[in-house]
Amino acid sequence: MTKIFRVLALFGVISVFVLAACSEAAPTTPPAAAAPTAAPAPTAAPAPTAAPTAAPAPTAAPVAVPAETTPLDHESVPRNRTLIIMIRGENGRNPDWNSFNIHVPGFIGGWHAGPLQTMNDPLIMFNVLTGGHEDWLADDWEYNEDFSEITMNLKEGIEWGDGMPFTSEDVAFTFNLVRDNQDEMSHTSEIHLMDRAEVVDDLTVKFVLKEPSPSWWVSNLTTVHGITEQILPKHVWENVEDVMTFSFYDPEKGWPFATGPYELAAASAEQKVFLRRDDWWAAKTGFKELPEVQKIVYLPIRDETVRAQMLINDELDFAAQVPVGTLQTTLEQNENVITWARRDPPYGYVDWCPAGLFINNASDHVVAQNRNIRHAINFAIDQEELVENAERGAGILALHMITPYDWFQPFEEALQPIYEKYGIDSKEHAEKAAELMEGEGYTKDSEGFWTKDGERIEMNIPFVKFWSPFTLQLVSQLESAGFAASMDQTPGLAAKFGRGEIPFTYGCKGPAGVKGLDPYYMLSLYSSATFRDIGKPPVNPWATARWREPEFDAIVEEMKTLSPDDPQTMELFLDAMDIYFRELPDIYIAQLVLRHMGNERYWEGWSTKEHNIGFLDPWQNEFMKTILSLKPTE
Repeated sequence: MTKIFRVLALFGVISVFVLAACSEAAPTTPPAAAAPTAAPAPTAAPAPTAAPTAAPAPTAAPVAVPAETTPLDHESVPRNRTLIIMIRGENGRNPDWNSFNIHVPGFIGGWHAGPLQTMNDPLIMFNVLTGGHEDWLADDWEYNEDFSEITMNLKEGIEWGDGMPFTSEDVAFTFNLVRDNQDEMSHTSEIHLMDRAEVVDDLTVKFVLKEPSPSWWVSNLTTVHGITEQILPKHVWENVEDVMTFSFYDPEKGWPFATGPYELAAASAEQKVFLRRDDWWAAKTGFKELPEVQKIVYLPIRDETVRAQMLINDELDFAAQVPVGTLQTTLEQNENVITWARRDPPYGYVDWCPAGLFINNASDHVVAQNRNIRHAINFAIDQEELVENAERGAGILALHMITPYDWFQPFEEALQPIYEKYGIDSKEHAEKAAELMEGEGYTKDSEGFWTKDGERIEMNIPFVKFWSPFTLQLVSQLESAGFAASMDQTPGLAAKFGRGEIPFTYGCKGPAGVKGLDPYYMLSLYSSATFRDIGKPPVNPWATARWREPEFDAIVEEMKTLSPDDPQTMELFLDAMDIYFRELPDIYIAQLVLRHMGNERYWEGWSTKEHNIGFLDPWQNEFMKTILSLKPTE
């Protein structure tokens, strides 16, 4: 069945700015396509245009559709059956709204902003917060005895959105394609450990690894930012000449499509609209019920005060997080607004993405080349004061790359002697910083900045707006300690850092703390196995340290063959962390607390600490579970 794209008359809610806690810059521009004529143009005024607070939001305008449609399109979709989400984008628009290829480096407004959560069924769905998982497209799977092969059986009856059957051919084709293009692609995870994916029969695929890897299934086959975040339809992609420029967007051909419960109805720089597929395979086979949300509108981010006001006015059902002060005001003014922690501090959950000052260790900057200077910078930072001020008392500190979920507690306790050995804590130690800098031959000039041979240590730190409360504090502390630091919001710098073309950034790295991956996986991001030459995109958005330490590499190489509960894992972890803290290739500062806000005016059933069905984050594939859980309040 050829999918028909619908042109909708949509209500007037619009777009905005970047949250981008973990995102890169815009990808290579895909071939241009005409925007749907019904998509509204962005308004100049910052104030929301939908119904005022005291009145319910208006019913959506009738849907204009062609004759060949599903029954849903023959009637308007009312406001109380529509889910409106605001997240991602850039300066009020989606810069890559017509790109639906997740493997092109950079994807601010592409696959991750709407399609992943509505259209993409994964092989295995994860709940990072609990470590639990659910087979989804997969029916079952198992390793062989030495963890060098995985055999996976797929569920029967799965169909692509164009009506073609989903088979093991699609899965094997996707993994082999990514393997063959891994040096240029993004979202390749640990494909370098896979030798090949083999088709056994229509519903069985075998992944043959180059060496044993007990954790490979988590990093590659699940929703933890693995390759499975976009399984590709072979019958389309096998005819593509250049997979690195293919946008997978052509409404006349019914592109994009996937296997999930929604299809793309309209897309523009201002919004993406998805309509429920009543012929979703999972509902037909009894695996899942059809979602009660009939239409989903993804809007790109607007200024924090605008999206807060739109939540207060019930014009949004879900919004990207705002600073704590704005969040508190929003909660006060609309009793229907909640967070994952409902209304209690820290107003969210700890994401698997610890944040800090990240360094391109392959650069020729003096900070990258000298571990004593990196330690001096670390001693110059008062983390407690920084996080307290940035998060208004609702923040959580980070000293390393692993999120401290419950299972990690024994590892955290074992790290205490290493902290003491290298003086690692969350306090400022100005005298230690000065001692290290003087030992490297630096003195302070007339303006109080560390100088050697007439050269100051200058640190231009790129960041996206979301991190500004942290970077303001960080730069202030570094300047006070004698480092000539500055902040930079120039567009495109995140992508440049990803390619190793600049020495610093402030952001976060994951997927940390994921049960089944750690402690190995986050350490592997610092191993030479993920090293790429300057100018090449990283293996994934977080493999940016470009740090090489042979002794560390050997330890990580040994760890990857062990399960997390193997007693030797703890020993190797401590050996690796001793080297990490000795060299300090990155400087972690704070845990990322995600404080996305949901609105219970029209929908209930959000993922919360009492109703934990996974990340409450519409950038993650796990958010599909929340969409399927939502029930209308009227």
